[in-house]
Amino acid sequence: MARQLDMLLVVDLESTCWEKKPPPGHVSDIIEVGLCPVDLSTLQRLERRSFLVRPERSQISAFCTELTTLTPEMLAEAPGLADTTRILQR
Repeated sequence: MARQLDMLLVVDLESTCWEKKPPPGHVSDIIEVGLCPVDLSTLQRLERRSFLVRPERSQISAFCTELTTLTPEMLAEAPGLADTTRILQR
């Protein structure tokens, strides 16, 4: 018998980006993980959390800041992706 789900976890990722191609040697890095559990019976958002992630293989471009509002200074002290993943597993 199929189980009816009562919760949905919405995950939103932001990553480094450029207006055109990335500079040589740069690849897109996750820089923010957003989580939002939704009660499917009421369609109500129960919580909203955001985790900043320090990019490890690229830098925040001016275009990326304009698009996401995230600046290099905001991410300088953030944990890397591996540490953020460990935090999310708790």
